Amino acid sequence: MLAKLIKVEKTNIDGSDYEIRYFRNTNPNGNTSFTSEVTIGLNDKIILDDQSIVSLKHKVNVVLPVSLWSKRVWHRLRKQDAQ
Repeated sequence: MLAKLIKVEKTNIDGSDYEIRYFRNTNPNGNTSFTSEVTIGLNDKIILDDQSIVSLKHKVNVVLPVSLWSKRVWHRLRKQDAQ
């Protein structure tokens, strides 16, 4: 599969900046799909796929804030368990 970077967007959520990279994927049969990649931590990435760039952007707008919230809750609970 051949992946080509087609767009980079920046977004700010709760005072933190995130870079969203969009790729166009072409398989050997010539079919096209799209992938987004967002780094949310040192070793954490959110990677989403879709057949449409519009639908993919919608997924990112829904999943990214929820994932960040979930990560904060997990860290809070982990800190409480350590005490």
